[in-house]
Amino acid sequence: MSGAREKLRSLKRTSAKALRPWRLRVREAVRRGTGQAPVVLLINDCRDQENYGAEILVDAIDPIIQQALPRHQIDYIPSAWLLDAAHGFADFKKEADIRQPDARWPYVADHFEPVADLWENGRGGPGAKEFLAKMERADVVVLNGEGSVYRDNLSAVRELYLAWFAKTRLRKPTVFLNGLVHLSNIVPRINAMVAKTFRALDAVAVRDPVSLRNLHSYYPEIGAVMIPDSCFYLAHELGQCGEIPAPVRARLAGQSYFTIDPGPMPLDYQYGERSAIHELVVKLKRLTGQAVFVESAPTDSYMEKVCQATGSIYVSGMRSYRDFAGLLSGARFQVTGRYHNPLIASMVGTPSISFATSSHKVHGSCEVLEGINGSPFDGTNLREQMDAILDRARLYLADRGEIRRRLRTLALRHRETTAELGAILTRVAARSR
Repeated sequence: MSGAREKLRSLKRTSAKALRPWRLRVREAVRRGTGQAPVVLLINDCRDQENYGAEILVDAIDPIIQQALPRHQIDYIPSAWLLDAAHGFADFKKEADIRQPDARWPYVADHFEPVADLWENGRGGPGAKEFLAKMERADVVVLNGEGSVYRDNLSAVRELYLAWFAKTRLRKPTVFLNGLVHLSNIVPRINAMVAKTFRALDAVAVRDPVSLRNLHSYYPEIGAVMIPDSCFYLAHELGQCGEIPAPVRARLAGQSYFTIDPGPMPLDYQYGERSAIHELVVKLKRLTGQAVFVESAPTDSYMEKVCQATGSIYVSGMRSYRDFAGLLSGARFQVTGRYHNPLIASMVGTPSISFATSSHKVHGSCEVLEGINGSPFDGTNLREQMDAILDRARLYLADRGEIRRRLRTLALRHRETTAELGAILTRVAARSR
């Protein structure tokens, strides 16, 4: 008797799976018939993070979507739902929806199908229902690729699976936009997932030339394109941010300055005046005047000791990228190990000295800026590059007006190019009607 019951359960599960696409089409037809607005689902809304880049890129994606699909409303899956909770949520806004629906996830590409079967049969964990509800309601799904799609990054695994599920199981038009892709043979768990998902999607757009070359070196058959980061859509608006925030302006008291935010990579700061970053800051101050250390994420707080030791200014709690752009507008240059900071700086015409990070994303930002900022330096080996870094700073100081003009012109040109993100959405949405 138990065998018969199991066969009956299996038959019900198979029937439910077969009926799901039909039920979704009926549900969408009913919604449209009642005049309800179609929905774009944005996976990975990273505005819940304390990070200038994470905030500005989604603030830019929203109007791009609204202009491309004016009848649609936008729903979101926040980045906190996708990240590895083991790392904690120190870099997240206190008011954000910081929780993670409890769901089963694939660990390797071969898990996509069996895990998807569990989700469809109600055995994907209690949180799977929240993800499914959002995806089933959507007419178009957009995966915001911000964050590192490389090695075994957990958020990348989860968001790739969601995009694949939306397209292959729910038949939703689905695109990947605005992301870095860094495939390698070091812990290459993500590689097959990228291939599996991207081959299924309606469109793939990476945000820098290095990512495009990297993706095509592994999977040349994937028809990806390169479109600069969505943040450039706000280049005209941010280009008007020419006012240094009042509290910092008062502390500067008219001094010339540069800003510094070394980024997440380890560097030599622990040994006081003997540290490489201490030596670099002191030498740059001799060229420029004052240094302003910017805490752009809570994990940057270690810089405060270096700031005190070098007699510099430390700025924390400035969470608005508009205020940050205002601060950059008055700087002679910035030193940074982050991806978006040079892009924001380009909009106000300020050049950057970049430090490389754990993926090729900073190299990608330098290529997006067409070499105006040169190439990234290795922040873990500053002493051997000290002279080259100082020479780069002297170049910026000597030719500031022309470099400023070139950067602002390029940022505005990239603003026009970001319209192609909207064109992709318009084409994909039209196919689904």
